[in-house]
Amino acid sequence: MAVSTPNTTLSANDARILSALFDPETLPSSVAASKSTSAIDDSLPSHPTISSAQLSIFEAQQNQLVQHITSSSSQVDIEAALKQENEIITKYPEYPSAHLNRAMLRRMKLEASLSKDESIFSSSEPEMEALFTDISHAISKTMSFPSTTSAVSPYQARILRTAYSHRAYIYLKAAELGVEWRGKSKSELEESASADFASAARFGDEVAREMSVRTNPYAKMCGAIVRNALAEERRDMLG
Repeated sequence: MAVSTPNTTLSANDARILSALFDPETLPSSVAASKSTSAIDDSLPSHPTISSAQLSIFEAQQNQLVQHITSSSSQVDIEAALKQENEIITKYPEYPSAHLNRAMLRRMKLEASLSKDESIFSSSEPEMEALFTDISHAISKTMSFPSTTSAVSPYQARILRTAYSHRAYIYLKAAELGVEWRGKSKSELEESASADFASAARFGDEVAREMSVRTNPYAKMCGAIVRNALAEERRDMLG
């Protein structure tokens, strides 16, 4: 249901636009569409070239690795895990989970080496590019699976929503810190974050759905306009 828009000095057209903008069912449109059109098909194979049995083994290994690093995030353990992921990617370059987890490990390694007043954007450009490239590879390799429909398998959906959310986090963190990362201004970074959160939502991430709305620069701008208009109306009513 669309939210009701109070009478203000805004035009009727502006009111209709704002009503749509602040309706979580309609902003952004790609996220709303995901609620009525399923993007996930349980009948699709998980991977086109890796058998289900082999994929299950790989995924169990990845889960063990992630659990170990999460409980013991020392630099030595992170380096060992990165080496393991490098070996897997060299042998199975089309296995997207390894790219996704290597991106997580790269970020953990960067964060572990930071001083109190630093962020991951204080790291060298090659290190940040390697992190970003791994996320992009996880997305591109997953999206390149052959299919006769636009739907994806549950395995693909998990990789895509995690990768898009991870990249959105990086964009959003840069925007919050005022870093013009990859040549993008703050508003451009927020827009990129919103788009990636919307993509993550399309593949089943409900938190990303909400974040897509909250980080949409147009919605935030219009929200300020509405607040100012309501404040002005209240002042007029009070004389």
